[in-house]
Amino acid sequence: MPAVPPRVFLVSAVNWKYKALLQGCFSTIPLGEPLNYFFQKHVTKTLPTPDAKFANIVSVAKTHLDFLRQYWPRPLSQATFYEFGAGWDMAVPLTFYALGVDRQILVDIRRLLRLELVNDTVAKYQRLTFHEEIARKPDFFVNGRQRDPSAVLKEHYGIEYKAPCDARQTGLPTASIDCITSTDTLEHIPLPSLRAILKECHRLLRDDGVMSFQIDYQDHYSYFDKNISVYNFLQYSDRAWRLFSPPLQYQNRLRHRDYLSLLDQAGFEILEERRQDGTESDCRIIERLRVSRRFKNYSCSELAVRKALLVARKRSGVSESKSHN
Repeated sequence: MPAVPPRVFLVSAVNWKYKALLQGCFSTIPLGEPLNYFFQKHVTKTLPTPDAKFANIVSVAKTHLDFLRQYWPRPLSQATFYEFGAGWDMAVPLTFYALGVDRQILVDIRRLLRLELVNDTVAKYQRLTFHEEIARKPDFFVNGRQRDPSAVLKEHYGIEYKAPCDARQTGLPTASIDCITSTDTLEHIPLPSLRAILKECHRLLRDDGVMSFQIDYQDHYSYFDKNISVYNFLQYSDRAWRLFSPPLQYQNRLRHRDYLSLLDQAGFEILEERRQDGTESDCRIIERLRVSRRFKNYSCSELAVRKALLVARKRSGVSESKSHN
C-alpha cells in the first residue's frame, strides 16, 4: 500500500475540535492572524488555493455576473462593483476583471491582502484553461517593494482596495454602487453586524442596482474533518457553540429563511433564488442529531439547505429611513 502523504493524513485525521481550539488561540494572541496564515500555507497546505477550487471560484464569479446581466440595465463594463470581505488572494475580484468588469471597490475590516496569493491568482490565469469565456487574463504581478500594492491593483485592474474599512459604515457616497457581490462571506458575520452591513448596502446601492450573494450554510469544520457531517454544528446551543466559533473561524449558523428575512427587513426584494436543498439522506442525518433548541422551529428541509445564491434589489417604495429602522 502506498504511503499516505503527511499533509493528507494531518487534514483527515485531526478532530475538528482541535482546529477550533487552535483557531481560538490564533484569535486571541498577538500576531495570531499571520500565524493562522502560516498554518494554512505550510501545515494544512490549503493555501494557495488548489487549481480545482480556483476553477470553482471562477465559475461562481461568472454565475454572479450572469445573474447581474439579467437585471442591471446597462453593460457591466459601465458598473461600479462593491464587495465586502475580499480576503487574501483577490480571486473573485480578479475574475470579475477577467470577465470584463472595469471598476471595483473592495473593503476588508482588516488588511488581509497577501501579495504572494494575489500573484498566485494572476499566475493561475496565465497557466490554466477555463470553460468560461475570459475577456482578458490578468497579467500584471504585484511587487510591493516597488509600489503601493493597492495603487497597482487600481491602476492595472480597476480594483480599489480599502482596508481597514468597516462594511457597516464604509464612508462611501450614498447611491454610488451599481452591483454588490458577496461569495461565502455572509455566514462568517455575526447577526448584529450582518443587519448593519445590509443597511449599508441599501444606502450604497443605486435604485436600479442589483446584489448577488452566495451563502454556504454548511458546517465549515466538515471540510477539515470528514468524520462529521455538514450539519454537525446544529447540535450545539449558542453558548456551547461560542467555544468552537472564534473570530478567525466564526460561523453564525443562520439558515436560508433567516437570510430571506434579513434582506426583507433591510428593504430588499428577491429577484432570483437558487438553492442547493438537502436530500432525503441529509434529512435522515439531521433527524439522528440532537438538534439544539435554537433550531427546533425549523423544519428538516429548512435545516438541510446546503447553499444558496440570492439576487436582490432595493424594494420600490422603501425609503432609506424606513429601511434603517
